[in-house]
Amino acid sequence: MAIIIKQLFIAFCLLFSFSSFGHTIYAPNDIPLLDNRFRIDPKTEQITFIFNHKKGHQRVVLVKPDGSKLYQQRHPDSVAWVSSETQDIVTVQNPMAGPWQAVAELDGDNRIKLISEVELSVNRLPLKLYANEYITTHATLYYDKKIMDDATYLEDAKLAISLVGGSNKKMALYQDDGKHYDELPFDGKLTARLYVDLQPGRYLINIRTKNDIFIRNVNKDAVIFTSPIDFDIKPVEASSEEALVSFTVDASEIDPTSVSIDGVIKDVNDKIVQQVILHSADNVSEQGRFDSTYQLSHNIYSFSGKAYATTLKGREIELQLPNYVFELVAPFKMPDKNLSEALTTQTEQAIDEELASEELTPSILDNLWVIIAIIVTLLLLIGGIVFFLLKRKKKKKNSDEENEDELNLDELQPMPIDLKDGK
Repeated sequence: MAIIIKQLFIAFCLLFSFSSFGHTIYAPNDIPLLDNRFRIDPKTEQITFIFNHKKGHQRVVLVKPDGSKLYQQRHPDSVAWVSSETQDIVTVQNPMAGPWQAVAELDGDNRIKLISEVELSVNRLPLKLYANEYITTHATLYYDKKIMDDATYLEDAKLAISLVGGSNKKMALYQDDGKHYDELPFDGKLTARLYVDLQPGRYLINIRTKNDIFIRNVNKDAVIFTSPIDFDIKPVEASSEEALVSFTVDASEIDPTSVSIDGVIKDVNDKIVQQVILHSADNVSEQGRFDSTYQLSHNIYSFSGKAYATTLKGREIELQLPNYVFELVAPFKMPDKNLSEALTTQTEQAIDEELASEELTPSILDNLWVIIAIIVTLLLLIGGIVFFLLKRKKKKKNSDEENEDELNLDELQPMPIDLKDGK
């Protein structure tokens, strides 16, 4: 009974703990519950399940590897079960090894808390990182407080490091195989080298090792800042064959005298033409600026390299400098002929262009004569029309007068009655 009360107390504490914080950094032996399935490795002393579900979907059933089931209403004394409207917390003492399954409509961040003799330990990662920084970290597997070096367990064990931010991004995958950055095969120590190719912001780094027997996770907070080193490359002066490479150090982040640059300058054919080795301690200014000049021919070049420095808190950092393309432009040259000949040719060309322009463009006088001719033509046309109208009017008048005379003669003709009297 005392064990049950103790487990209930622990479960209630976990319940309030997980309900109160939206972003929780979990313990090393903490595993996210994916697709309701999980595996428990042998000799696990205790396991706690944290199931989040929507309100109204409270029924959760745990299926053990042998097919038997655990219910909230029916379970042995070795199981402590606390349930609320949106969460179930189940703690099992000495759970059966093998694949387990949760039959439930889960929602949210569902997790498994293990208490076992197998542990994953990761050396301390800095909270503050820089964009384009390289980080080397070491992870070690322990069994019963001793480094696990049994090849049977380590042969398929992979160390995966993922970034949890706006979206999940797998950054690296390593094995304890003695290759790449790993020192020795199957020594229980996995070495990971990360390149922080991320935008500034707050992230969660998830370090996870998994094989067919066990799964272990470590979660670390990380805040990524912009790179504290900036640089620029340009000609010493216009049309110069010297390139000035200048670096600027953010003295509020790193020691200005601790920076070393290891880079190369390549031509368009990707051939190294100049090695760039600089140390800020040799010529750094009060503004945290140091530079050097390099003799190059007129061409297009690219620069790439790394920077090594020490932060103000004493942490050694390694930064990847972004690729930079620049050009040294050759000065403008006159054609291969003497100056007097060039001037004569230029003068002749100007005269020919002027004559051609005069031939193509009519003068103002020519335009004036055209305008006068148009006006005279219009006046003659108008005069002709007026003359025609006047002549027509006069002819009509004469015709009317003749008609009037004829009418007068008709009136003097004898009337019919007069003709009768004459008979």
